[in-house]
Amino acid sequence: MTPGERNEYFGRLWPAACAVCDWNPKDDAQRRAVTIECMRLVRGPMATASSAAFGPDEVTALFTYLRHLADPASLDKSARWVTCQEDYRTFNRAKQADWHERELYGPGKNKLDRNRFAGKASAAGGPLETLDADEVRKRHLTVASRHQRKQRQERRAGQDLASQTPASTAPAAPVRNESPKVDVPF
Repeated sequence: MTPGERNEYFGRLWPAACAVCDWNPKDDAQRRAVTIECMRLVRGPMATASSAAFGPDEVTALFTYLRHLADPASLDKSARWVTCQEDYRTFNRAKQADWHERELYGPGKNKLDRNRFAGKASAAGGPLETLDADEVRKRHLTVASRHQRKQRQERRAGQDLASQTPASTAPAAPVRNESPKVDVPF
C-alpha cells in the first residue's frame, strides 16, 4: 500500500467497517482476518496488507469490501462488491481506466458520453454487470497511454518555457579586451 492508501485504510475505511460490524478498530487479529476473508472471497492470494503479494489489485478489492461492510444497505456498494468478486483484477483495471479518463478529460460529461459503456457512467460497470476483461484491458491501455502522453507534452512545454530567455533581456554584446587603435605621431 502507498502512504495515501494507508491513510485511507486506517483513517476512514477500517474504522467505518468496525463501527458497523461492532469490531474493535485496534484489534490487529480481526483486521488480518478480514483481509484474509476478502482475499478468499475474490480468490486472491491469502496474504495480508503487509505482504509483498498484496498489490494494487488486492488493495482495490479490500477497499471495495470495506466500503461494502461499512454501508451494507447501499445497493451501489453491494453491486460493486459483487462485480469485484467476479474478477478483482479486471475490476481494478476498470477503476484505473476511469481515473485516467477523469485526469485526462476532467469530471464533466458531454454529449459524446451518452452511449458509452452501455449508458453507464463509467467502465467499472453498473449493477451486476459483468466486465469483459479484454475490453477493459484495451480501454485501460488506451486511456493510460493518452494520459501519459499528455503529461509528457506538458512537461516538455514547461521545460521549453523555462529554458527560453525572456524577450526583454537581450543578450549582451561580447566584450573585447582590445585597446582602441589611435594614430600617435612619433
